[in-house]
Amino acid sequence: MKVTSEKARKVLCKVHGFDSLGDGKKDTAELFNKIPCIQVDPIDVGGKNHDLTLFSRIRDYRTEYLSKLLYEDNLLFEYYCKMLSILPIDTYPVFKNRMEKQKKKFSSLFKKYKDYIDHIMKTLEDGPVSSIELKEMGPTDTRTWRTTKKSNRLLRSLWLSGEICISHREGGRKYYTLPERVIPERVLQEDIPEDEETKKKIAELIVRSSRLVSPSKASAQWKSIGGVKEVTRVLEDLKEEGELFSVEIEGWRGRLYAHVDDKKYWEGTPEVELPFVRFLAPLDPLLWNRELFSCIFEHEYVWEIYKKKEDRRYGYYCLPILYDSEYVGLIEPYKNDDVLEIKNIHLFSPGRDRFVSGLKKELFRYMEFLDINDVSMTSKTITGGLHRLKARLK
Repeated sequence: MKVTSEKARKVLCKVHGFDSLGDGKKDTAELFNKIPCIQVDPIDVGGKNHDLTLFSRIRDYRTEYLSKLLYEDNLLFEYYCKMLSILPIDTYPVFKNRMEKQKKKFSSLFKKYKDYIDHIMKTLEDGPVSSIELKEMGPTDTRTWRTTKKSNRLLRSLWLSGEICISHREGGRKYYTLPERVIPERVLQEDIPEDEETKKKIAELIVRSSRLVSPSKASAQWKSIGGVKEVTRVLEDLKEEGELFSVEIEGWRGRLYAHVDDKKYWEGTPEVELPFVRFLAPLDPLLWNRELFSCIFEHEYVWEIYKKKEDRRYGYYCLPILYDSEYVGLIEPYKNDDVLEIKNIHLFSPGRDRFVSGLKKELFRYMEFLDINDVSMTSKTITGGLHRLKARLK
């Protein structure tokens, strides 16, 4: 199946839900059935990556929706899939195989610090624990450890091994608990899948989240599976089993795969509900393969957060702007107490009246998400036909 970039843009916006937003905590939970893997990132300039990913798909999204789903309802959990990710609780058994491998990896560590491990597990019987309650363990004694606290390292190793789970977070601090406190018994009792089955299930999670994947050019999303050759083999197996199908996009050289749930959109004429303006999170699943995104949406996106200030073209934390299934520019927001500062808006072409109206609407929705009532825009911001925007925001 070969399609144009224009059609690919419409299909991807449709299947990601950018044109038809859900509402409330219930739809936030339902979204994880459609996009089951959302990457976690702690940086908070104008919202954290995982919250921004949900905000672009849930009309009235608030951070407490996700917090309650994770830490009160226990419908979601945190583990490594595409880097550190938030996943539906029913996918927990998929990662048991990886947890067992981590347990073997850390076996010598656990043996060396058996007394500390026993103390941690005993303490957890009384309730959730963070590293702060275990500070008496002292510093690490190995230079290869990334943390100076022994408690941090041991807690993280136990978590990776599936011996403990993340109970909740307070600010940036993680609290851990015993698995049976947060994982349903039926889920814990499921068998550990074989390595091949694990690879297939993780690959399907990645495809269902990105909605269109290439086995190359995005190694971070395939880290749990292997290199390009192994990823290609797994994707081809899923295709043979009817879970995936091949797609060709004009201008892209290489294999592409989509989930069978989306086949009707790729084969038909997707009806995108217009107009809409959306801000994408910097690590949104649509952006996991930056080269593929650039090919389809005809402009590159580079997250410049790791660049030196003098090397940045757009800004420290710029978000891509989608307008009616087109990638039209970037916005650099910054939450400064109770004011939303728009440090920069860069458009690839001058903004038209309908776009300016849609941008205003989305900015107000964004301010509601951040619980902010005021917005400021510098003279540098008012470019590309946006001189009308500042007046309209008053």
